[in-house]
Amino acid sequence: MTIRINKPEFNIREKLKELDYAHVPYDKIPDGVPIQTVVEQYRISGTANEHETSSNSYQASYFKVTISPKFKSSLIEIKAAPNHKENGSTAYHNIAVYRSIDGGAYSYIGDTISNGQMTIAWGSSLGSGLIYGIVPVLVYDTPNTTLPVTYKLYHRHTQGSHIVRLGENGADEFMSATEIKGSSITKL
Repeated sequence: MTIRINKPEFNIREKLKELDYAHVPYDKIPDGVPIQTVVEQYRISGTANEHETSSNSYQASYFKVTISPKFKSSLIEIKAAPNHKENGSTAYHNIAVYRSIDGGAYSYIGDTISNGQMTIAWGSSLGSGLIYGIVPVLVYDTPNTTLPVTYKLYHRHTQGSHIVRLGENGADEFMSATEIKGSSITKL
């Protein structure tokens, strides 16, 4: 007895052309892989991107970036490298990252606000205590939402009598947020 099986013709080349390789579904992307990056560029001439303060409480700067996570379980990587200026000696310039979810109030993303995520210290090396430089910012957050999240840099001067600045006139500066799928922060 002979058994015959018939199946429709299948053109593998045509089927491969039908696949959309540019659009992998987000749920098929493995954990730990970046899903999206949002970049804000501050390319402003003059002093429009400079924020100065002599306050010893945290003040909002102009640096911010907004991202809408695809997953609640994602890890957000926040990066910036703004120029800074300090005027005064033997003090600290603290920088902290705050967040606002869906247009709400800004709040610090860390556990305690004392020194923020980074502290810059300087001495009177130029005689006047005037220092210019770049502050590298690299912070991770798990906002646990798919609503728009805006991250903003805040800063302060610890002595409250000298001026600190984030941003520099005419400089090209950036702030970015990258969503990483299904990652987490391990606290030690």
